[in-house]
Order: sequence, then C-alpha cells, then structure tokens
Amino acid sequence: MFGIRVLIYLAGIGLIVWILIRLAKNPRTEKKTAKPVDDMVRCARCGMFVPRHEAISDEERYYCCSQHRDEDR
Repeated sequence: MFGIRVLIYLAGIGLIVWILIRLAKNPRTEKKTAKPVDDMVRCARCGMFVPRHEAISDEERYYCCSQHRDEDR
C-alpha cells in the first residue's frame, strides 16, 4: 500500500512539472499580432461596406459587385 501512495504522489508531481513546462513554452499572456485592417469603402448602389481590395471600382466610385456597377451606369 505504501508503494501505491508513493506512485500517486510522483505522478502528481510529474503532472505539475509537465504543466509548468508547457506554460513556460507557450504563455497565455502572449499577445498575438493583429492582422492589418484594410480600408472599407461603401458601395455606391446599395451602401454596403466592403474591403477596398474586394470592391469593384469605376472611376471614383466603388461597388460591392459587378451587377451593382452595371445597374448604376
């Protein structure tokens, strides 16, 4: 019975050491770098905001889809 108690204590200590090592390698307080935010533009037809790189531009106006660009001409 004494041997089982020692094994349980050793397993508990091993678990605590394992958790501490994992926390030291990957701390939860580490801040992740934020992705850069793209400028948002408003569709000239419906008013929906879309990222500038996804918008369809026609001269100085932006559209969310080609259908809205064609309807506005």
